[in-house]
Amino acid sequence: MKNLIFAGLLLVVLTAFVQPDIQKTLDDINARFKNVEVSLVHWPDDLQPKLGMLKKSAFMALPRSASTEKLPLLITLHGAGGKNWTLAEQLVRSAKVKGLSLAELAGKELMAIEPNSSGDWDPLTLNIMLDYLLDQYPQIDPDRVYVMGHSMGGRGTWEWILHAPQRFAAAAPCGFSELNLDDDVSKLVDLPVWGMVGANDGKNVASIKKMIELLRKTGNPNVQYTAFPDANHAKGNASVFSSVKCIEWMLTFSKDE
Repeated sequence: MKNLIFAGLLLVVLTAFVQPDIQKTLDDINARFKNVEVSLVHWPDDLQPKLGMLKKSAFMALPRSASTEKLPLLITLHGAGGKNWTLAEQLVRSAKVKGLSLAELAGKELMAIEPNSSGDWDPLTLNIMLDYLLDQYPQIDPDRVYVMGHSMGGRGTWEWILHAPQRFAAAAPCGFSELNLDDDVSKLVDLPVWGMVGANDGKNVASIKKMIELLRKTGNPNVQYTAFPDANHAKGNASVFSSVKCIEWMLTFSKDE
């Protein structure tokens, strides 16, 4: 529990540098949330140049109580809408229909991180970010790192797990198209993957179906697929980030098993 206490103290220090409007947003969210405490993570100045298009701050959710020192890490990647939004706008949206909302809804003992980007997701910079998180937060269980996203975040999830499948215990790339059929999907044979999409989400439906088909052809025994009935792109996003069942499923997997 000492690691959790240290992290909590660090978060208190970081909030001292948060602008007043952001602080009010954080206070409102934390007054409403019962299961997790939300804060900001500010990337160090010497790290920022290595993070490409990642914005200066990310969102973190920690359980208000935890029975173990080691915590699984859930990384959620936002869609294209977040590129041009202010940090306050992204924070409000995440607490409603993105990663922070899902962490609160799931109520699990895990750490959730939602980075923010002003451009498309880049697996190289995301790996640098993950290295930093694992180094700075020793309470993270490196064998239980999970990633998920929808739309641009779904495509970013897919590209990241193709680039570095060994880093994850499970993943959920959702609601995206532009699937590169030349990618070597065989490297994902041992990675549990759950693809989700709104059933009325246009070309994204065929793309996610194709992704699932390719994964199953590798012989991967842990592939799940969900098409949410009567859901367009926006409703598909809301459904993905309300899927406690997906979180429960991912948490059953660990790299050390």
